[in-house]
Amino acid sequence: MKLALQNPKYLIVIGLAVFLCITGVTFFTGRFLEQRINNIADFAGVNVYRQKVLVYQYEFGNILKGTQVAATLFPELRNDISEESLNQTLGTVLLSDEKVKKAWYAIIKGKDTSFVYLVRDAASFQKTAIPSDVKNWARKQFLANDTSNVRGPQTEITPALHLLTASNTVESERGRLLTGLDIDLVELQRAFISVDVKGMSYAMVVNENGVCITSPNEQQIGKQLFKPKQDTLFNPLHPYARPRSQVVESDYLGVPVTRYYIPNMINGLNWTIVVDIPNLVLEEDVAQIRKYSIDMGLIAVTIILGLIWIYQRKWQKEFLLRREVEINRQELSMEKQELKLLAETHEKDNAMLQLSKLKEKVNPHFLFNSLSSLNALIAQDAELAKAFVVKLSRVYRYVLESYPSGLAPVADELRFMKEYFFLLKIRFGDALEPLDIQIEEKLLEGEIPFMSLQTLIENAVKHNILSKEKPLKITIRSQGSTIVVSNNLQLRTDVKDSGKQGLNYLKSTYSYFGNQDFTFGIDQEYFKCFLPVLHLTE
Repeated sequence: MKLALQNPKYLIVIGLAVFLCITGVTFFTGRFLEQRINNIADFAGVNVYRQKVLVYQYEFGNILKGTQVAATLFPELRNDISEESLNQTLGTVLLSDEKVKKAWYAIIKGKDTSFVYLVRDAASFQKTAIPSDVKNWARKQFLANDTSNVRGPQTEITPALHLLTASNTVESERGRLLTGLDIDLVELQRAFISVDVKGMSYAMVVNENGVCITSPNEQQIGKQLFKPKQDTLFNPLHPYARPRSQVVESDYLGVPVTRYYIPNMINGLNWTIVVDIPNLVLEEDVAQIRKYSIDMGLIAVTIILGLIWIYQRKWQKEFLLRREVEINRQELSMEKQELKLLAETHEKDNAMLQLSKLKEKVNPHFLFNSLSSLNALIAQDAELAKAFVVKLSRVYRYVLESYPSGLAPVADELRFMKEYFFLLKIRFGDALEPLDIQIEEKLLEGEIPFMSLQTLIENAVKHNILSKEKPLKITIRSQGSTIVVSNNLQLRTDVKDSGKQGLNYLKSTYSYFGNQDFTFGIDQEYFKCFLPVLHLTE
């Protein structure tokens, strides 16, 4: 019988369904992608704005740094230094930034006021006559700038498109100092052009009155571009908040731009940096991505239809082959499970056999030693002998307990081990130091192999020298989810190899429960055994 997948009509239906699905996915993906691109572009615009802000803050900070340093330096200058040295010192500080070509300072002492105007030339700077408009403006700042009423830096844009700045007055024995700069705004803008020559955006700076300080459109410099009471440009906004943005028509480029701004971003001057990013760049990128998405969708449809046509002929044969392989795999899996069950059963039988041997060994050997100790103890301390008998009975009662799973609670094992150690302590006395037990309470609910702690303590006593000069020290401590049993190593030479029957029992038990973390060995001068605590659920 011919399969439905081999029918050409069925193949056409599949191809048409695939085409419609991919077309729909491509359409909705394109819309979603366009939205995401707009979000990414807005995020990128915010980052561009913040980078521009950092650059302009740094540049204006360098420009105004000279007046700040001069104000700090003036009180520290000696009163007896010459006027030439004073000019050289203050001039070097005021003209420290290459974008500053002209600076001035004035010193008033008593009724005398001296004005100094410095102009940078190719090599250094020269003292020249101060322009009258600068001098008149400086006089006003002297009258208004009282040291008892610190106003902060003052600025004014002259009709000649110069920015005049004045810092606070400072006093010293030499008099009161007022420093300032005379910055040509057109020259300043041309200097800023080299700051970010490859950027796909441009910035302009306006003062608190909306007057343009710098702009790539030099015709805007000195003009009022914004009105403080009307434009949102001057609405308060936290400096670390997301910049405001709006789409406007650029007077400089003549195209739509996204404008980003945060008021008062030039520290100390209350100036605002406005960054315009053309929208054409974004639209071109979105159009290209949309075109690529459609092309990739058509290519994907063609490839999928071709693959369906190619592999449709082999579908039945491969399906039957896969089915045969699956059947064989299931048969192999069942055989592996049977072998695993047999191995687990063997491990458990082996562990239970070794446990039986351990119990058989405890019965005559330990009983003989315990009775010998009891015989000596009866004559010495009758009360202690009674306690000894009680402990001995509890030990044998626990040994005869039945734990079908081969595991016992940690709390039961600790209780049994303490009673067993009590009998050993009576027998060996000071040759066996008190047991050091430090087990976290959360481990008491877990399980470990039955008689595991007793087996390890018995091995320690059997294989090591016990004497008052060399007492045996046994510790039982928790380490994460593991119980570590350790003793100081002082091996006896007269003990025959026992075949590690007890350790093999523990290893087999953990192997049966699928835990391979049981380890033991010598660590420096100690023998340590690591018993993982199991938390099994039925």
